[in-house]
Parts: sequence; structure tokens; C-alpha cells
Amino acid sequence: MSRTAAALAVALAVVGACGFDPEPSSLHFSLSKNTLEATRDAALIRERVQTLLDRAFAPPSDAHYRLEAGWEAAGVDPNWPARARGANSGTGEITPEDRDALRASNRTAFRRALAEIERGRIVSGADELPRSASVLAETLRATEVRAAGRDAREEARALVDEWYPSLLESAELYRTECLQCHGVEGGGDGPSSFGLVPKPRDYRLGIFKYTSVSGQGRPRRADLLRTLDQGIPGTSMPNFQRLSLAQRHGLVDYVRYLAIRGEVEASLVATWKEDDELPDDVIAEAVGDVWSRWERSIDKVVSVSGDVPPSTPERIARGDALFHDATKGNCAACHGADGRGDGPASWKIDASGKRSPAYVDAWGEPIVPRNLRDGVFRGGSRPIDVYRRIYSGIPGGPMPALGGVTDKDGRPVVTEDDLWCLVHYVRSLGRPGEAP
Repeated sequence: MSRTAAALAVALAVVGACGFDPEPSSLHFSLSKNTLEATRDAALIRERVQTLLDRAFAPPSDAHYRLEAGWEAAGVDPNWPARARGANSGTGEITPEDRDALRASNRTAFRRALAEIERGRIVSGADELPRSASVLAETLRATEVRAAGRDAREEARALVDEWYPSLLESAELYRTECLQCHGVEGGGDGPSSFGLVPKPRDYRLGIFKYTSVSGQGRPRRADLLRTLDQGIPGTSMPNFQRLSLAQRHGLVDYVRYLAIRGEVEASLVATWKEDDELPDDVIAEAVGDVWSRWERSIDKVVSVSGDVPPSTPERIARGDALFHDATKGNCAACHGADGRGDGPASWKIDASGKRSPAYVDAWGEPIVPRNLRDGVFRGGSRPIDVYRRIYSGIPGGPMPALGGVTDKDGRPVVTEDDLWCLVHYVRSLGRPGEAP
């Protein structure tokens, strides 16, 4: 597809989505195409999978995790990321530093509501809040009824300052901001997804391409938040900096909710295929297993000690050699000798004799290597961002990991400094005059 055609497709998709604003009560979670295909001849199992999922995940109109008792042993309640961990009160993911930033953002985002509260008009203040803060608005209205005078204003002001969205409020925000492309279940199949290249992310596999963690680890909160802050260059994914910090955190929570639900669904189908049954206790076990994968991501962060080595002509030249060395980086095999994404390993001749992409990604879509000459890095263009892509590869695609790879004698195939040389060379390709 040409760039003009792609731009037209995006424009038509966006125009087609105008006015698409389904009421929350009309939305419900459906099973994925993979599940429907796997259970095509097993209608009772299909119903069983849906029943078990409904036990664990409430629908968008009442979004929350239903298996609170299932978290008791871990002492957490995933419905409340902002609450302290312990005694099922929350997950403790929001740090004191995060909380300070959230307060400041709330005061800016809800300044008109706070002005009304200062005047003693708390209900009017509640009316100034967006629909995505519906629970907060209801609480404020109840505060004016229950309290009076200065105490009511102070309590209302504190509620606004400390506001962190519930999953229900975040589901409402997702409905208006994300559903058009990503779909009700997060399957990347919303009404505006047609014609978008690349397609919107399907969260349900639990695979996210651009993270700071190694291997197939689930993204950290900070990774998803950064995507919302910056968008993904070269795609239809915009940034959401116009939303408050608390709203963006809430979208992270809800995207994770959809991803966990999708992973649990796949786990249930896999269990049925292996054991030929789905007992009652399988749902709690599946949810716990998937949740633990997300919690472990904090231990898989790819970080470096010290400062980033400076980009020098010598390092760029060394990176050039590594890029083309089939026994080292071997990057040219896919990205091409000039880094244009046209390497011999990236294409094949299909049955009709036409040249077509050699790889498909984890979502079954054809994928071609990045044209590095464009200077567009979807996972971020900072040196550390490019370093992580080279070190860990890109989950869901053919991009391999070079970090930690050793030869038959246990020696690194590429050293730490080699990795930085590759980083500086790759970044130089999109900057005319810098590449050797």
C-alpha cells in the first residue's frame, strides 16, 4: 500500500468512526475467533469457557475483577492499583512520587470542578467532571448531601486531589478513546481498524512489542504509560497527553484487564484441549498464573549501568561492520545492506510467483523489517530504546535478541560495547551525513 493510499485509508477509517459511541450497557465481551474456531464442534465447552470468564471478569458496564477471593493468598486486589498492598487492599503499584504527580495533574485537569467546590457548590463541581470520572462525581454529590459547610468543601477537594479512576471509570474512558480501533475485547478489531497499517494491537495475547523488559515478559506499567504519553511513531496510535495523568494510568489498568482476560481465555482453551475438561477451580488458577506473569515483569527490566557511551565515528564504523557481519549482528540479512528493510531473508516468492513478506507476526499479519533510513523508531528513538530492541528483540515478531547470546565456548557473540556500536550505527542511518 502506498503512503497516499495508507493515509486515505486512515482518514476514511476515522471519518467512519465519527459518532460511534455505544452505550456501556450495550457492550459485552465476546470470545475470540481462536476460541470460536477451537470449539467449533464443542458448543458446551464454548459455553463453559464463557461462563468461567464471566465469573472472573465483569463486563464493560461494570468493569472489575470478580475473583477477589482468589487473590487473598497474595494479599492483593487488582481492582485498586493505587491502594497499598496487603490485606486485599490493593496492588501498591502507585508510589508516593506517582501520587504527588497525580495530585498535581488532577488539580489542573479538574480546576473548574475545584473552583465550584471552593464556592460551596459541590454538586455543580461534580457536573464539571467528565463522564470518565463518574464514580468521583457520584461520591461528590453524596458528600454534599451528607456533609455541610467548610467540612464538605474540604472533603470534596481532597476527593478530587486524590482521585484515581476505578476500572469502571477507565472502561468508560476506553470506550470513548480506544474502542474504535482496539475493539470491545481489545482484539484490535474496532470499527475504525479496517484499512489501518499496521493494524491496531490485539492485547489478548499478552504480547506488547515495545517494552523495557527482556524475553517475552509482560510490559511494566511504565511501558504502557509511555506508549500513551508518546504514541507509536509511524502508526495510527496517537499520544494521549491531553488526558490527565490519572486517566492515562487508568487506561493502563484497563488495557491490562483486557489483556489478562484474553490470556486467561486462551489458557482455558489450552486446558480443555489437554485435560478434556474444565473444572470449577481452573479459572482461579488461570487468573493467578496470568497475573503472576505481569507481576514478574518488574524483575526483567533491561537496564544499563553508567552513562550511554558517546556516538563517535569509530563506534559508528564498528556498528557498520557488526551490522553486516553474518557471524555477529547479521542485521543486513533482514534490514538490507543499506538498512532499507529489504534484506534477502525478509522476502520470499509465494505460490503465485510474487514477492511477499517472509514472516508473519504473532497476530498472523505479514511483517517486514523496519526501513531504518526513515529514522522512525516505533519503540522510541532514545539510545536506550534502540539498545533494548537490539538486546531483547521485539516480542511478537522475527526481530531476534542479541543480548546474552554466547558462542560454543560461552563467550558473548556481541559485547556490551558492540551493542552500543550497533545502536549508534542504526540511529545514524536515519540521519543523513552521520552514517559512514
